[in-house]
Amino acid sequence: MFQESKTMQSRASQVVSTFTGGYNCCQSMLATYSEIHGLDRETALKLGSGMGGGVGHAGELCGFVNAACLLLGLKHGSDAPDAKLKLNPICLQFCDDVKAKYGSVNCIGILKRDIRTMEATIQAKEEGAFQICGECGQFIAELLETKYDILNP
Repeated sequence: MFQESKTMQSRASQVVSTFTGGYNCCQSMLATYSEIHGLDRETALKLGSGMGGGVGHAGELCGFVNAACLLLGLKHGSDAPDAKLKLNPICLQFCDDVKAKYGSVNCIGILKRDIRTMEATIQAKEEGAFQICGECGQFIAELLETKYDILNP
């Protein structure tokens, strides 16, 4: 039990440190967990590169949430056309779990501000608005590990 908790702590912390180190939210989550499910880190970083700030900084779906659903797809999905029938309810429940904590799965809702322009992003950064993103990443990583068992392929 202690070992599992230590692993969770280190992976969740890795998500946050990758994010604070300059990668976007989606990249940070994917890079931390993807290799467990057969996706190399370099490819994960490339896949997530346009998803920060809610898909191209549009403020839409949070990159941590986006990455989490992709990781759930790596764990539960398949190449069959009807794989979505198993995966959609899992992703829906996951989104509901995030909404219960943050009130939204979208960046604009979580940050409580619009970040679609460079000026707005700079102002948000100066005001420390993105601190909630690290908290959100930590929460989502811990949720993936505890409730959704993402560490087991």
